[in-house]
Amino acid sequence: MRGALRGALAGALLVATPIVAMAQDTTSDAAHGEPAALRYRAMAFGVVSAATWTQALGVPEGWDRTWQGYGNRLGDQVGFALSEELLRVGLERATGWESAYGPCDAAHGARPWRTRAGAATRCALRSTFTAKNSAGATRPNAPLLGAIVAASALSLTWRPERKSASKGQLFMVTRVGIVTGATVVNRAVKEMRRR
Repeated sequence: MRGALRGALAGALLVATPIVAMAQDTTSDAAHGEPAALRYRAMAFGVVSAATWTQALGVPEGWDRTWQGYGNRLGDQVGFALSEELLRVGLERATGWESAYGPCDAAHGARPWRTRAGAATRCALRSTFTAKNSAGATRPNAPLLGAIVAASALSLTWRPERKSASKGQLFMVTRVGIVTGATVVNRAVKEMRRR
């Protein structure tokens, strides 16, 4: 059990890097003037590199380190990325809520780096977990967070972890945590780079 837990966590952590590329939302791209083509190229890179890392680690254990296993891992990453993106866009359109993502003036200027990084992180946390409705009121960011949870649950339906309740729960908590955390990191880094 300890080896399986260590393998799942190691795999999840190594998958975090490419997921950072996938954990961007369209609102953030529009707010920073990034073209959609760049976003989707980053997602494709994230999908391929995540599948490659998990193949190298042999995670999940139910898929062998063969070409078929790599295909399973690649299919899992593509399925998660597409379902998360479609669910998020659908929920944004259905609710009319937009991520509270925008320029963070406290993260810029002549302030010390540590102060700017702290401000960028606070702004990134706020924009990840909150959204604005059409009246401008702050609400939980149901489109983004709901899409991450739903896409993770959908991904679990074809992964080997579905056969064990404890492994399935660990997978869900790990993937939701990593994708949400990667979104925060991605937004904070973008804010620090913004001029």
